Amino acid sequence: MKPQISSPVLTVARLLCICIWATIVAPSGAQTPRTGSGSFADISQRAAAAREKDDIPAAIRYYHEALRLKPTWQDGWWYYGSLLYDDSQYAEAARALRRLAALNAKLGGAWALLGLSEFENRDLARALADLERAKRLGFGDNPSLADVADYHLALLLNLHGDSDRARALLSSLLLRGVNSEDIQVGLGLSLLRVPVLPSQLDPSRDDLVHDAGNVAALLARRQYDQADAAFRQLVSKYPSTHFAHYAYGAMLASRGQEDLAKAEFETEIALTPDSALPYMEWAFIESKASNYHEALPLAQKAVELSPDSFLAHYLLGNALLATGSVQLSVAELEMARKYNPDSPEVRYSLGRAYAKAGKPLLARREQEKFTQLQAARQKSPAGADATLPSEPQTTNGSATSSPPQ
Repeated sequence: MKPQISSPVLTVARLLCICIWATIVAPSGAQTPRTGSGSFADISQRAAAAREKDDIPAAIRYYHEALRLKPTWQDGWWYYGSLLYDDSQYAEAARALRRLAALNAKLGGAWALLGLSEFENRDLARALADLERAKRLGFGDNPSLADVADYHLALLLNLHGDSDRARALLSSLLLRGVNSEDIQVGLGLSLLRVPVLPSQLDPSRDDLVHDAGNVAALLARRQYDQADAAFRQLVSKYPSTHFAHYAYGAMLASRGQEDLAKAEFETEIALTPDSALPYMEWAFIESKASNYHEALPLAQKAVELSPDSFLAHYLLGNALLATGSVQLSVAELEMARKYNPDSPEVRYSLGRAYAKAGKPLLARREQEKFTQLQAARQKSPAGADATLPSEPQTTNGSATSSPPQ
């Protein structure tokens, strides 16, 4: 049966042939038993037995009773929350999982399931924050949960305007073998920077988004010749679609086809004059070629359109520095540092600007920070993830990805 995009949690789990908690599938018509009195050990054993028999209502009731007797029982909160989630009681599941996260804030899986519960309950701001936290903590030995959490995190990132991170996450899912219509739709939305959830997509735009998703999948697999042909077909079929020419230009720039890329950015500027993105990409191309006088007005326009963008200030600061406006360059690069203090590229350029401005102490400080940040970037994060009790095994070379130094 063709999955419905409007139910992404269940759809993704079904398409991946997974069940995050394989033994918690509720039987129809099951009756909720009365627990009565008993010791914690007795009730917790009954809870486990009911869960193993797929008797969801009974298991929920027993876990609830056991947790009243022992509210610090972490395994119990995990199973209770996951059972409620699987039973579509998302608000109750979120409350239970918050209790677990309060008991042990290092459990990435708990934060992930909490975020998924909040997503289903349309508490989207909390869902984004909690899925982000889960991503930072890691999911332990639970790749299925990681896949579902990453998918929903990508949807929320795109919804909140971070389309580049969203597409990177969805691309990584694709490369991990997660290939579904839902992934294709998510890729299409992020490539075209359409800030809606799949369930909110206008049906009249289905074909466009699917075509864009196909292009994004080719890019993820580095099949650039096929992506080039698909891009040309996309912009020919939908010539007025916002950000299609921008995405095509970014790919061309990453492949060293700068003149063709600039033509696409020029078209994008005509279609979306309020977006700083094509100006930044074009300024990046000119900066790479040391055409700083050409880059300067493009970067100035980018800052005008996106004054909170560290990248726009960074590109402008570099162009000003190269064209001799040192003090103005310092001011722009300080703004870039304000908006992204962890960028080694910004620190490097600001150090150069301080040196040219006759401020050696500040220049040395920025150089030291650059060295620290560069080392941290190159160091792979390691460390064991905290784990939860488990059920039975149940665009490279573009301005938006890597600005020039």
